[in-house]
Amino acid sequence: MADQGRRAVLTAMGGIVAASTWAGRGWAATPDVPGLEFVYEAIVTLEPTEEIGRTPIGTRRRVPIIGGTFAGPRIRGTVVAGGADWQLQRADNWTVIEADYMMRADDGTLIHVRNVGLTNSRVPGAASRYLRTVPSFEAPIGPHDWLNQAIFIGTIGPPPDDAPKPAVRIRVYRVT
Repeated sequence: MADQGRRAVLTAMGGIVAASTWAGRGWAATPDVPGLEFVYEAIVTLEPTEEIGRTPIGTRRRVPIIGGTFAGPRIRGTVVAGGADWQLQRADNWTVIEADYMMRADDGTLIHVRNVGLTNSRVPGAASRYLRTVPSFEAPIGPHDWLNQAIFIGTIGPPPDDAPKPAVRIRVYRVT
């Protein structure tokens, strides 16, 4: 029993130390609930899906990325041709998305994007569609390096009616 009592006291002390460390840095003792800030919307044009086939870990597909545009309050530009979305349909029919491509901002800056996500779009009888991603950016130090300094989430959906086909609409939000 004495060990359990000591353990409880040490655990409580650890919490007090952690809380005082947070407070000492000017942070609240408990983390805030994250918010979202809209970053941009992209219309990404694609070539038709290439079926690679079944592999030991699932069914592999490749979707070539051939261009597009993006625009938001702080950044706009074009999607550079040459990237691809490597998809892996798992045994449970959920699909892992791994897109890797470049964007060129209007000022000429090249930004590397790696967008990883998950969708149930191929799950038979799914009650609702789920498609969420976590884009990460590698921007040169300069006007767009704020992309290197946050966590982002994204959605992927159908493009507007007037967009070239095939294409997708990607919306990206910064987690605040």
